[in-house]
Amino acid sequence: MVYPGADFPLLFVCLYGAAPANSHYDALGESAMSSRVLIVDDHAFIRRGVQSILGSSPEWELCGEADNGTDAIRLSDTLNPEVIIMDISMPGVNGIEATRAIRRNHPETKVILLTLHDNHELVKSAFRAGALGYLLKGDAEKELMTALSEVSQERAYVSPRIDRQAISSVFTETNRDRDT
Repeated sequence: MVYPGADFPLLFVCLYGAAPANSHYDALGESAMSSRVLIVDDHAFIRRGVQSILGSSPEWELCGEADNGTDAIRLSDTLNPEVIIMDISMPGVNGIEATRAIRRNHPETKVILLTLHDNHELVKSAFRAGALGYLLKGDAEKELMTALSEVSQERAYVSPRIDRQAISSVFTETNRDRDT
């Protein structure tokens, strides 16, 4: 038996007491799929903080984590996340290089770069590499869910503390460079 409006047999939930790992069920048994998120940062406490913020929302499912860009590239191939939240400054392959490789192999994967750096050249490099979001770590507690919502809808997101006039020029330059 399939519950009306659900994409998953209600019998499964009744028999096993659980829904699949990538979905949640409301009180009526109707399903809502969650988006898979990969967290990449070389500091475990940052990964735990992001995980804690994600855990407050059934829309987002943590599918994995990595502490460097090389593992992020590998895990993007095996875990197929919808969104990757990734630090820029990591040993070995940094977040911008990893973003470039991931987007080349998985253009549908959205990347939010999470960083301490509000340098406009890094913002430009991030968007040129294929990132859709640029979130300052100092803004993450308040802005992470907004950033996730924006990039999941294919809209660019930039931390509110980054100068808007400078960002406007970054997007103008990035779009011009893509066109040439």
